[in-house]
Amino acid sequence: MAVRGLIRASAALVCATLVAPPLLAGDKPAAVGRVTIAGPVTAGTKGIPYSASVVDLAPYGYDEKEYFVSGQAHPFRPVSGTTLGPDGRWRVEAGNDVAYTTRILVRRPSAAKFNGTVVVEVMQEYYGSERDTNFRWNAETLLRRGYAWVGVSLHHEGIDDPSPPKTIRFGNRDIPMGVTMARWDPARYGTLSVPTSDLSFDILSQVGRAIRQHADAPAATDPFAGLKVRKVIAAGNTIAAERLAIYINAVQPITHVFDGFYLQDFTPGARLKLAAGVETPAGVLRTDPDVPVVVLDTMTAATKMGSHAEGPKLRYWHPAGSSHTTGAFMARVDVGNKRDFGMGGGFCSVEKANSLPQQYISGAALVAVDRWAKGGRAAPRFPQLTVFTGPTAPVPEPRGYFDADGNVLGGMRNPWVDVPVARYDWRGDCLGGSGLTFRFSPEQLKARYGTPAAYHAKFAAAARDAARRGVILTEDVAPAIAGAKAVTW
Repeated sequence: MAVRGLIRASAALVCATLVAPPLLAGDKPAAVGRVTIAGPVTAGTKGIPYSASVVDLAPYGYDEKEYFVSGQAHPFRPVSGTTLGPDGRWRVEAGNDVAYTTRILVRRPSAAKFNGTVVVEVMQEYYGSERDTNFRWNAETLLRRGYAWVGVSLHHEGIDDPSPPKTIRFGNRDIPMGVTMARWDPARYGTLSVPTSDLSFDILSQVGRAIRQHADAPAATDPFAGLKVRKVIAAGNTIAAERLAIYINAVQPITHVFDGFYLQDFTPGARLKLAAGVETPAGVLRTDPDVPVVVLDTMTAATKMGSHAEGPKLRYWHPAGSSHTTGAFMARVDVGNKRDFGMGGGFCSVEKANSLPQQYISGAALVAVDRWAKGGRAAPRFPQLTVFTGPTAPVPEPRGYFDADGNVLGGMRNPWVDVPVARYDWRGDCLGGSGLTFRFSPEQLKARYGTPAAYHAKFAAAARDAARRGVILTEDVAPAIAGAKAVTW
């Protein structure tokens, strides 16, 4: 789409052309095209961007602005005579260029607070809706530590697909899903066009390289004016993590755009396509990535997939007691659903759903990737879980997979399962895969710990040990202990 059309979208719209940097000698990456960025975008009838932050940014000194990105992108296909094998070492080549216009959502701190890393989230497209799922999990870590964040919309299905809104079946309920961006606010997003999601991998490369290349050239048109970008990390959850795995296998080796990747709940579902007619094998991630990669699989994913081979720059974390989502996370989702779609409720209460505060572990994973990418110590290794072949109902059988309390054995140990006050399950009927919590009775707690003070002391020691092992961040020790002190009998 022409820049002139973008300018009509907002009286305040301004444009800047960002050009990819020259290739390094000895490197043979695929060419990454230049993009045109226009913004900030302020038009529309909703008054806010699609998937605006549900976390108040102001107390952290952040602002949120939206920009349109346009250019020419191509799909990738396997090199003639090769296949997409189970080792993930895929060889691909570029197809024909296609024009596109999409959007990026930028949350940035002041230059003084910026820590040098931009986290680029592949927005989670799910049945026609676009969600900043990774940000919702890790907002406090990102904002507290001075990361800049970019949400990039990549998929036709969530941007401008004209198909009617969809529903999904969960148990005996039909759940209406969100609408595309173009349908949600046509005055703001009606000019966006990503003709096919096959372009998504090249668009992601273009956005990543544009962020890195232009960051040191302050200008009113630059989303990162005044920020000195050192590293660019890509992140995504669930289906976005699956798509990032394809990118790591096939595209990162020939573009070298990103400095690290964080995949959260890499749960292969439907087989995704590299391009039209080119399905990829599910659950494949190469063991020799060129940059640090951490995959955090909750028990929802880990119990299906089991343990994985790691590599010099690849780690898998399987937090014991975790679930695909939690009650607290789904409460955050509910806020966004009510605001954006006028549709709230339907989720289990925070008390009923899994209440293990795994955002602390996720935050540690994200920081581990960043530290590793900046030349610091590698992300630690932890024991992984094995495939679970027991019942789908949330019962603590079969023996040998769970301890006497019903909490899972093995995996990445943490204070909530090692000094427990409940059984944490990933199964159950809570919408969004938020698991269940089975709290111990006062009699059980007294028999185990004696007094609340004794429990508090034991948990505090476990929390400090978890920080030493890299399971949680040092700054999360105090709130974790505060949460434990709320438990009494």
